[in-house]
Amino acid sequence: MENQSIALAKMLNANFKLIDYNPPYFLKKFPILGKFYVPYFLRQKLDTDILPSIIITTGRRMAGTSIALKSILKNNVKTIHIQNPKLSLNNFDLLLIPEHDRIKGKNVIQTKGALCFFEEKDIKKFKEPNLKKIKTKNNTVLLMVGGNSKKQKPDYSEYFELSTKVIQGVKNLNAQLIVTVSRRTPNKAIKILQSTFSKHLKDFKILSSDENNLYPKILEIIDYTIVTSDSVNMISELATLSKPLFIFHFSKENKKISFFISNLKELNIVQDYHGDLFKFEKSKLQTNKITILQINKFFGFK
Repeated sequence: MENQSIALAKMLNANFKLIDYNPPYFLKKFPILGKFYVPYFLRQKLDTDILPSIIITTGRRMAGTSIALKSILKNNVKTIHIQNPKLSLNNFDLLLIPEHDRIKGKNVIQTKGALCFFEEKDIKKFKEPNLKKIKTKNNTVLLMVGGNSKKQKPDYSEYFELSTKVIQGVKNLNAQLIVTVSRRTPNKAIKILQSTFSKHLKDFKILSSDENNLYPKILEIIDYTIVTSDSVNMISELATLSKPLFIFHFSKENKKISFFISNLKELNIVQDYHGDLFKFEKSKLQTNKITILQINKFFGFK
């Protein structure tokens, strides 16, 4: 979520300050209370910092923070909230909501997936360790694995199926495999991947939590990407690149995510993954470019 806020701030070409703030429970649970109560932390920030002209918040838990700051700063600030706040849209100046949520309003801009905090041309600029020592073969495959969410909990057998199909694709290309996991990936699922890959692949690496900071720099050495279907953010980010992108579908897939992926398939941005990796005429997702034009038009920015 933080990355989407950063992405938007960069798109606005604004001098911005990132504030890591965990709202009190009641403000997360009942965001509308922000109209009547502003936590001390926020008041303190307003007293010590230069007042902002734009406030960007992401996710429902931050909706109350946006409302609270607007209640103090009123028309001196424009609030932009990313994602569905699940309350009246009138509490915000502008909302950026994924089109697969199918929410419309006069102050709503529908985005195709999530905003991306980097562009392909920027990957080389990220200051990370030299990656030449990591890449050992001509073809390198990146597997990005998600996991459990509120609406989806893949069976462990699906992680085994994922690993066997990834092995097939990697072997066909005589490729190297690099794997990243998320905080949502169960430990048992990681053990399944580790065990299966170690039996059939000589050249693979599952990045540790400490090594996950190689992303997105590691994309510089990647030739093919495979992503599990549970994360709109991961798919959206990789969809902006020219590298072939394949989606492995978990069962019991969220209908909204299925709609999003189907749309990307129609645009020739992604392919379903069934065990084969190949080059195709991939289009790039242009969400950032399209969205900033709409924002500028909405606010009358030049």
